[in-house]
Amino acid sequence: MKLDLASIAEYWPLFLKGFAVTIEISVLSLILALVSGLVVAAARQSRFRVLVWLAIGYIELFRTIPFMIQLFLFFYVLPFYGVRLPAFAVGVIALSAHGCAYFAEIIRGAVQSVPKGQLDSARAVGMSNTQAMRHVIFPQMLGYFIPPATNQAVLLVKESSVTSTITVVEMTMAAQIVQGNTFSPIEVFLVISVLYWTLCSSISRLGARLEIKLQPFARGRHASRSARPEFAPPAGR
Repeated sequence: MKLDLASIAEYWPLFLKGFAVTIEISVLSLILALVSGLVVAAARQSRFRVLVWLAIGYIELFRTIPFMIQLFLFFYVLPFYGVRLPAFAVGVIALSAHGCAYFAEIIRGAVQSVPKGQLDSARAVGMSNTQAMRHVIFPQMLGYFIPPATNQAVLLVKESSVTSTITVVEMTMAAQIVQGNTFSPIEVFLVISVLYWTLCSSISRLGARLEIKLQPFARGRHASRSARPEFAPPAGR
């Protein structure tokens, strides 16, 4: 099998444009999903039963409906109520709403993974709830939050490919355009596979670095492995 690299080189600017749009939509969605996920997680832990049930309903709704269906609902329902937005904006909103439900549960799980005695100890020395969360709970929850959050960030990048169904010209849509013009599906989808792999593996590596940097006992493990002496055979008699 001979690859047609000339057609790939001809349409390389379109691939790069799609790559840039994928990064843009993923970063915006990730930021909005994290912020809104923090709000939903706080509501999930609230003392007010109404907020708790609203948060649970939101989480269950967006975690049980496929993202493509959610995307189509945003794309077709918003104009029905007079809200007309560009396809890119609809994609960001839908992807953020989808990711919010998962990040809310990740944040809630990370907070609950910190031993309850830590909060009690902080309160015993006179800290308020806000101070205890900021200085005691939050630093410890990062170790439980970063690994699943990294995985969810990678999933958001991959889910962004679905926005091609509403005409967002990201990597997958760019590949479809090039494939329609060149009739070279193997070469085209190999290229975007490499681009997706590059982006997702970069996020995974960044998450691993953050885990080591922000998680104290992970730094200790890493340092102990680095300082461990190599095995040396016993000296002969």
